Amino acid sequence: MTNETRGNFFNNTRDSIERGFARWGEICFDHPWKIILSVVTALIFFSLWFPTMQIDTSNESYLREDDPARAVYDAFQREFGKDERIVVLVQSDGDIINQDFLRHLEAVHQRLEAIPQVDKVDSLINARLTIGKDDQLIVKDLFEDWPQSEADIKLLRKRIHDNPLYRNHFVNPDLTMTMLMVTPDTFTASHSGADASGDLEEFDFEAGFEDTDSLLNETTEPAEEAEFLTDNEIYAIIDAINAIDTEFTRPDFKIGIAGSPVMMHQLTFIMGRDMFVFSGLGIILISALLFLIFRRWVMVILPVAVSALSVYLTFALMCFFGIVMTTSVQILPSLLLAIGVGNSVHIFTVYFQASDTGKNKREALSYALGHSGLAVMMTGLTTAGGLISFITANMKPVADMGITSPMGIICALIFSLVLLPALIAVTPFKDRGYKDDSDGLFQKFLVWCANISIHHPGKVIGSWFVLIAACLVLVAQIKTSHFPLDWFPEDNEVRTTTEAMDANFGGATFSEIIVDTGKENGLHDPELLKAVDEAMDFVDQLEVHGVKAGKATSLLDINKELHQALNGNDPAFYRIPDDRALIAQELLLFENSGSDDLEDIVDTSFSKMRITVKKPFVDGVKYPDYLHAMETGFNDIIGDRATVTYTGVITILAGGVKVLIGDTIRAYIIALMIISPLMMLLVGSVRTGLISMIPNLAPIIITLALMSLLKIPLDAFTLLIGCIALGLAVDDTIHFMHNFQRYYARMGDAAAAVRETLRTTGKALLITSLVLSCAFFINMFGTMNNLQDFGLLTGFCIIIAFLADVTLAPSLMVLLTRRKEKEAQAKSIKITQTVEENV
Repeated sequence: MTNETRGNFFNNTRDSIERGFARWGEICFDHPWKIILSVVTALIFFSLWFPTMQIDTSNESYLREDDPARAVYDAFQREFGKDERIVVLVQSDGDIINQDFLRHLEAVHQRLEAIPQVDKVDSLINARLTIGKDDQLIVKDLFEDWPQSEADIKLLRKRIHDNPLYRNHFVNPDLTMTMLMVTPDTFTASHSGADASGDLEEFDFEAGFEDTDSLLNETTEPAEEAEFLTDNEIYAIIDAINAIDTEFTRPDFKIGIAGSPVMMHQLTFIMGRDMFVFSGLGIILISALLFLIFRRWVMVILPVAVSALSVYLTFALMCFFGIVMTTSVQILPSLLLAIGVGNSVHIFTVYFQASDTGKNKREALSYALGHSGLAVMMTGLTTAGGLISFITANMKPVADMGITSPMGIICALIFSLVLLPALIAVTPFKDRGYKDDSDGLFQKFLVWCANISIHHPGKVIGSWFVLIAACLVLVAQIKTSHFPLDWFPEDNEVRTTTEAMDANFGGATFSEIIVDTGKENGLHDPELLKAVDEAMDFVDQLEVHGVKAGKATSLLDINKELHQALNGNDPAFYRIPDDRALIAQELLLFENSGSDDLEDIVDTSFSKMRITVKKPFVDGVKYPDYLHAMETGFNDIIGDRATVTYTGVITILAGGVKVLIGDTIRAYIIALMIISPLMMLLVGSVRTGLISMIPNLAPIIITLALMSLLKIPLDAFTLLIGCIALGLAVDDTIHFMHNFQRYYARMGDAAAAVRETLRTTGKALLITSLVLSCAFFINMFGTMNNLQDFGLLTGFCIIIAFLADVTLAPSLMVLLTRRKEKEAQAKSIKITQTVEENV
């Protein structure tokens, strides 16, 4: 097929589709209420599933359900309980070891224990005290015997200062701070435990013990797997702690809370609140700007209604399909708002232009859909097709964008092409369009863009390429990061408390190490325990990229305490015994003492132990190298004595960060590979389609360069901003290319086609870019630093995308068509010469 034949085929196909859209406009005008009723019925039907909405903002939600790391983490929690603790930090102006402070601390401790679904609270108040007295082992709470005199307080201060279990764990070195660790229940309230009384009632005692087998068989059948504590239940605990904070805080008793659950709670609350507030303010600003530009309420109500209903249906469909909502859905309303308003403005702009020529409502609606329907459909399909690529990511929030974003974009597309025309048909407004502003500022700017693109295409393209090249240098210097703490304002309580915990206690988050001997009583082996002790010393000294572990707790603490207590409390015996039998005997004494501290750190057969290590909350990109060094060194020391597994919140986050950047970049590459063929299909040429991708990439490159200049890192949030940037950049380019190809096919003159495209479509591009960029810029007044960056970068990218599509894209098309014309002219001359020679 020759280029001319191929071009005619695509032109004829495009004309046929456009005629189909024009006919659809007439159908919408003739049967609007049927369409509206169908849409309303669908909305009501899918709304029924809203009560089934599932929200998961936990750290585990960053991993897919089938991820091996998540399976290990879930198995760990089922065996040893929650590793995510809520840390309460108490700071005083002076020494905390005094009666008044400690009594106040005791009251706080008791109130924390009374919170529903709190498994336990660990603090100085119930810290383990292990001592030997008169050949007896005494294990009790530190404050079981409350100090009565100044001598008792002095002895207490010495015990706290000298005990390794307390230092940097419950108190800081200068005894001006203390911390309480709140561990939530592992499982949700509906799985708190089974009631065995029913089994006893059903047991037939007269049948003797033969019935025991049947009872055992019944009770040992696999039960339904218990569900972990939900986010809402954890957040209820945090809210209760905040209430205690307000009640008990005083000048010499300042309370703050930290820990990964608290950070996720605050992130979810503040970002959700700000997204809601600023999305609302964005809608108000969009409405105001649309009214100022078009001077009629219909241009405010209908675009906003179509966009809002698109968001509503998208969330209803997520509930219908059982899609769990994670943190990534927070950018979905902004994306759909931008696409819905953009589609509406393009259709309305052409509608009013047709109305200005004297067409009635039916004719204008038919013309508007015939002119813009195909472009709107292609923008939706290309954007949705590109974002589907995110489904390949290993990070679940990113992968979720590959499902929810295309779904929402298709909803916005359907509402723009189905509901909007029907609403236009039934909404009473004057058929007269907006006033022609051929001498106005907007039109003058578009005419200027057309002129420089037509008369100086080489200079325009050269300037853009120089800018892109300079930006690529800056892009190469951009830093990757995943540091949610930095998203909070510097004076935010969660941030200041977390920083205080990192500085004084070595951190408020935790990683877990499981040492599995694979045999019963394997933890009685002194050689293994000493190897673990050596490995823990290695971890204590290890520092990589500024990351250094804080206090670690494990079975070894109990081993050493027991050995010291049973040897006259002599600090020289604070070590692992050399004899296996002695270790077993000491542990048996500890169990008989009434303490239940072994339950959370070893299994019942003493084959497996848990080591909990405090970690500071630092930039996540620093953790993979640190964890690799830690795991390598730990494994080398343990050797083949046991199997070592690493899990916990920090390990999960570090693993996610490790794959995040690569996954997302790969997703964008796949997106471009999907979008490029669609662009080629739209314009009917491989070469033109590839060239048209340049205006799509330029805004993203320039925005990345701005990030580098402003020291804004590339993280999980800014990477997701690319969804909006890519979608809007592609949309603008498609609208320009579609209409340029249409006018060029009719006029045969690139200059005239550029002028006509910018006169019609250019105005819609300018209006949508102006309106949407302002709506995103308003987010710069948000609370969170990442939301401010979101507003700045997205608004900036929209402006750059518009400038690229009214200067760079026209210049590229002018040069390309000139080359085609020269090639055609040369081919014609060659054919003429050949004919003459033959004659």
